[in-house]
Amino acid sequence: MAQKSQDSNNTKSKSRQRPALALLLVVLLAAAFFMMSDVSFVKSARDSLMQKLGYEAIDQESGNEAGGTEDGGSENNGVNTVEWDSSADLDPSALPEYNGQHYVKVSNGVPVFPDEVYERAGLIKDGDDWKTKGNLLGTVDSGKLTPYEYYGSLDNLGRCTGAYGLLGEETMPQNGQERGDISSVHPSGWAKAQNWERCHLIAWALSAENANPSNLVTGTHYLNYDGMRPLEEETEHYIWNTGNHVLYYVRPWFRDDELVARGVQMTAWSVEDKGEGISFNVYCFNVTPGAEIDYKTGIVTTGEQAAQDARTYVINTRSGVFHYPTCDGVKEMSEHNKKTVTATRKELTSQGYTPCGACEP
Repeated sequence: MAQKSQDSNNTKSKSRQRPALALLLVVLLAAAFFMMSDVSFVKSARDSLMQKLGYEAIDQESGNEAGGTEDGGSENNGVNTVEWDSSADLDPSALPEYNGQHYVKVSNGVPVFPDEVYERAGLIKDGDDWKTKGNLLGTVDSGKLTPYEYYGSLDNLGRCTGAYGLLGEETMPQNGQERGDISSVHPSGWAKAQNWERCHLIAWALSAENANPSNLVTGTHYLNYDGMRPLEEETEHYIWNTGNHVLYYVRPWFRDDELVARGVQMTAWSVEDKGEGISFNVYCFNVTPGAEIDYKTGIVTTGEQAAQDARTYVINTRSGVFHYPTCDGVKEMSEHNKKTVTATRKELTSQGYTPCGACEP
């Protein structure tokens, strides 16, 4: 009899536990639905609760803060975008001076992006953090991200204005794909025979972009290979090794109406691991150590050239190009346009004359 009574009590206890467990399950499911649902009235209630808890509600349809509007957008590939500047610490009239380093940190090296860049990538605000829509605890789901690239229009002087995007394997060249010819593009400030290189804002290895005028600037070998390339390769290797994505922004910085950028700002942040893999914000110098650059004309004068004594040159007064007297270009020059002078190379370039691209005086 005692055994039967105990069995009966156990049965009654289990019977009482089932409704409690069922209720707990219902509560958990309801909580998950409340946090993850995109149904309008549920979303509204959730945003209201988040605001009371100190979070900021975001209008997911427009990408604006709730109750606000955003002006100054521009169209790019059918998507409304915002021209932006992530670097309040850089003053175009007083850019950092080259000090022997390839680059210096901007904003203490902390990446800074406007909300538009995150949101276009498929990220939504989560307090002071970002996550993908429908994910809990600030997590990011790679499958919900939207890789993209944006290239700003050239300004009224024909200068690049910047490029940004969410980079990943989706934006990179496919296996076996070779880089195309970019020699047709002559970025602002390009001058022949000055050892300039066409520098991608977003590297070909990250974007598969070839002869895109909005993505190529006139740069030195020092900028291209010593300043930018290590950061580009770091980003490239990270993406290939992890399959993750990186928010990426590059802007050339010009002083006044100069045509050659004084330097290039590079900003990057790995999304899935919240910057643990990639995180930098730097200004790379567009210089050639030991040489003097005229950023207005693109003329580069080496230390050896600057030390040269005055010598004889022949100027084409029509084109403004000067040559060595033995250059074939002099033989083809009209006598009417020919002017022989004795001067230093630096004197001629300071007067606005351009060295010949063939004889390279």
